[in-house]
Amino acid sequence: MDVQLKDIIDKIKNNGVKSGQEEAARIIAEARNEASAMIRKAEEDAERIRNHTEAEVQMMHNSGKDALRQAGRDLILMVKGEIKSIFSRLLKREVRDALSVEVLANVIVVAVRGISEQEEIDILIPAESLSEIEPVLMARLSTEIASGMEIRPYKGLDAGFRISMKDGSAFYDFSDKEIAAMLSRHLNPRLTSLLSS
Repeated sequence: MDVQLKDIIDKIKNNGVKSGQEEAARIIAEARNEASAMIRKAEEDAERIRNHTEAEVQMMHNSGKDALRQAGRDLILMVKGEIKSIFSRLLKREVRDALSVEVLANVIVVAVRGISEQEEIDILIPAESLSEIEPVLMARLSTEIASGMEIRPYKGLDAGFRISMKDGSAFYDFSDKEIAAMLSRHLNPRLTSLLSS
């Protein structure tokens, strides 16, 4: 009986140990499976985050390049516009300077004689220049003045002149601004082509 009891105790012990060992092996296997699943999920998450980050970095890089290209285009357009503006100001100044009293008087005489045969006209001169040019024009255009043509100051002119119909129906603009604008229309395409090359 002693032997039987010992066999029973050994059997219980062996079954308990075996059962404990099986339970421990099962728990360890589950833990390993869970650890593997967690590692796989962490690796997938890391890959997804890395891909997302790379895409964002690429997008930011492309946006930066596009912004830089646009800024370059804007700068070129601004510089071209500024060069055209400087050119226009220089052209106006040169035209104004070229319209000296003598040159202006000669141009007015030629223009008046070409127009006054057909129409009754007035000559409009910048108010600041009237005292200088009026005596010259009075001497050269005495016949036209005797026929009713008037020489009048015009506050809207800086340089140049206008020839106006007496009835106000039309005028010829020979102001510094208009002459510069006409020249500019012909010269700006050349300037634009120079700036584009």
